[in-house]
Amino acid sequence: MLLKSRNLKSAALAIVLLLTAAVGLTQSAPKSTVYASASSGGPIVLDGMDPVCHASYNENTDQYIAKVLKSVYDQSIMPSNTGKIAILGISNPLSAGGCGGNWNTFLSGDFSSEFSTAPVYEFITTAAELETFFSTTISSAPPKMLWIPDDWSRSGAVSSIFTANAEKIADFVNSGGGLFANYNPYGWLTALLPGAVFNDGGCNGGPEATADGNTDFGLTNSIVAACWHGYFTGNLGTLKTLVDYPYPGPTSPRVAVSVGGGEVSLPSSFTLSISPDNPAAGTPLTITATAQTLAGVPQTGVSVSITVTGGPDAGQTFTATTDSSGIATITINTSSTGTNVYTATATVNGVVKTVSITVTWAPAPETTVPETTVPETTVPETTVPETTVPETTIPEPETTVPVPTTVEPPVDSPTTTHDHSSHEHGPLPETGANSRSPMRVAALLVAAGLLIVAIRRRLTSKD
Repeated sequence: MLLKSRNLKSAALAIVLLLTAAVGLTQSAPKSTVYASASSGGPIVLDGMDPVCHASYNENTDQYIAKVLKSVYDQSIMPSNTGKIAILGISNPLSAGGCGGNWNTFLSGDFSSEFSTAPVYEFITTAAELETFFSTTISSAPPKMLWIPDDWSRSGAVSSIFTANAEKIADFVNSGGGLFANYNPYGWLTALLPGAVFNDGGCNGGPEATADGNTDFGLTNSIVAACWHGYFTGNLGTLKTLVDYPYPGPTSPRVAVSVGGGEVSLPSSFTLSISPDNPAAGTPLTITATAQTLAGVPQTGVSVSITVTGGPDAGQTFTATTDSSGIATITINTSSTGTNVYTATATVNGVVKTVSITVTWAPAPETTVPETTVPETTVPETTVPETTVPETTIPEPETTVPVPTTVEPPVDSPTTTHDHSSHEHGPLPETGANSRSPMRVAALLVAAGLLIVAIRRRLTSKD
């Protein structure tokens, strides 16, 4: 029975493995390329190239733009109500980067070639439109991603608007929004990272994609090899080098022509973070809000309000106040599954700040009753020692056959005078061979009986 039980268990295990393999094969069907996803910040690409201007030249910058737009758009987790790509600060929507060409033609063709269905593009062009966008739209109706293209005709006044709203750009990225920027003064980046420097300079050769550029955004040498005009140095925080090239000569150190990453958090005076990154329903989630200056000075006593602005728990509100370290923590527990958008609002350094974070609650873990395995009890074999029955020898009794004794009258017996004339006698008893003495017969019978008993005993012991 034990062997049968083991065989049945083995067979069941084999069936389970086969079914698991079948499910695995079903789930491993080919699918489109997936790049790093944003969970603690948004995907951004900042370059020193002018790909829009060169899109009409004999270079592959249109493919570079198409690849970056699609990968940044897909990785953005900004809780956008519009799904738009906002194109900021173009001096003339009818020309491409001030180098000729028509934006509408590019957007309906090469720039959207990676999308199966092109997204909605929205131009935010004039200084007034940019001010309105940064003051209200970027938080009340945010797009899916921002794109600041290269534009040789952009005015300094427009560029200064980006610098003044550097924290709004950072808040957008920290909320999971995507950002793509081409050659521009990058004053807004230096406002966030004072140690970062954007340098003018470049050449008509190269550049080349790095391993991070390929992993995070699918960049390749063939689509980034174009003319470039600037590069990044200094303290770039968490930004990684995506494209580089030796400069100023072939034997010179490589410089960062493009920086960014799939998950980037930019410095800001108000940030959110979560722990754990992938909570399950029924388990606690901690949301941490940090209020400080850009220089890192904690802001104490800041009131933080967090509202669930989207998802199964929409409408819930939580409040907390920052401590001496400028930190406020809120612990949330929900039985819901799905994606919630938590939007925090606080007034930091006299400016109203709004930052969102997207959290996907996984189903509660199943409670598995541990299988109790009863140890197999092996009964030791009991060996019964062989019992040797000693042979019992019954001693044979010595049988002595009595020999009949003939009684002779004593020789010395006195002579008795007997008178025969006074009485008669009957016949005298016979003696000698003709004698029939009862004693003799009895003795013979006894001897014969003993002999028979002895013979029977011997026969019985042999059997």
